[in-house]
Amino acid sequence: MERKKDRSNVKIYFAILLLAGAFLFAGNRIASSHSRNLVVSDYESELEKQVFAKVVKIDSIAPDPDDGSMNIVKFHAAITMGEQKGNVVQAVQHAYKKNETMPPMVKEKDRVVLGKLSAGGADEWAFENFDRIGQIAVLFSVFLLLLFLLGGKKGLSTVLSLLFTCLSLFYVYIPGIIAGYNIYGLTVLVCVFIIGISFALSGGLNRKSLAAAAGCAGGVVFSGILCKYMESVMKLTGYYNDESSRLLQIFGQGQLDLKALVFAMVTIGALGSVMDVAMSIASSLSELAHERVVTRQDLVKSGLTIGKDIMGTMANTLILAYIGSSLVMVLIYGASRYPLFQLLNKEEIIIELLQSLVGVMGMLFTIPFTTAASSLLLGRAESAKRRPASDRRYGESPRGQKSNGIVTHFRKGA
Repeated sequence: MERKKDRSNVKIYFAILLLAGAFLFAGNRIASSHSRNLVVSDYESELEKQVFAKVVKIDSIAPDPDDGSMNIVKFHAAITMGEQKGNVVQAVQHAYKKNETMPPMVKEKDRVVLGKLSAGGADEWAFENFDRIGQIAVLFSVFLLLLFLLGGKKGLSTVLSLLFTCLSLFYVYIPGIIAGYNIYGLTVLVCVFIIGISFALSGGLNRKSLAAAAGCAGGVVFSGILCKYMESVMKLTGYYNDESSRLLQIFGQGQLDLKALVFAMVTIGALGSVMDVAMSIASSLSELAHERVVTRQDLVKSGLTIGKDIMGTMANTLILAYIGSSLVMVLIYGASRYPLFQLLNKEEIIIELLQSLVGVMGMLFTIPFTTAASSLLLGRAESAKRRPASDRRYGESPRGQKSNGIVTHFRKGA
């Protein structure tokens, strides 16, 4: 019986993966079929080709005759990827002598990115940046290892959930925005997909996951509605920093809804914390309903109590995360000694505050939403599987325990 159940669970698991893969494939094909060719004017567009290489020898270091604050570093590097892999080329780097904001001078064994410039028909290689992919790959590998060691099978589900989340954003969502699809609709679609696939893979197809998904959806919907309302009331434009200006240059005036991007930033930003709270409450109430017969009223009381314990730490987590991500901007305005009333009226600051407050409020509303969904789905559904109270002996709980927690199973002759 157990083997049959396990085989059924495996089939359901693979069916979920196939459906998720089909969504990503179809979404990417639809977005790609209407893709626009956007030209980004930048210094990097002057480079014909970039390659990864490893510095094998430093040839010379000499002061730049045109700028005394810089050195000209000439070096040989071996190309490590692509058609020219193994070729050793000579490259040059213009490095500042004392400037911590610019890349330092290259050294032997450094991994670098080189750009090929065409000058009078001859190929010249110039230092572009340090190759940091290897260090990130190592760090990501350690992250995956910890997930598998600490989570086991759940760790695998977490990795797959994370993979599908990233693919939905970069394989469907971003191409869809570039193609000109409605940002509000895309945001809702991707949020629904992320909620569904994350809870299905982490919790399985059961009432607990359904309750968590319902509570999470309620919190996200509330966040989206509140964001849209505040956006209208405060007359936000979405044009608030250099990145906004750059986007308008790339897409063209009137071709990108910046206010919709603010909605997307706030909604997607709130999704992670809302999912965490929803699953925490649903899992706790599911265990409670599984251990003993409880009424829906009991589950509501327990869910709200659990929510009170969660909300303090989660609110701090969200606020600190948003402050940490915008710390540079806060320092700039702090050092500029802006008057507080002027600072709070700058759209750049308002949007950061909007993200923080709407995210926290969405998380708070997720608590009653998830509690209500769990009480409806788990209260009677779980208790119905237990033996009726009239069939149990006095003082015995559904698991063969007394009400005071002392186990009542006794072996013969004990």
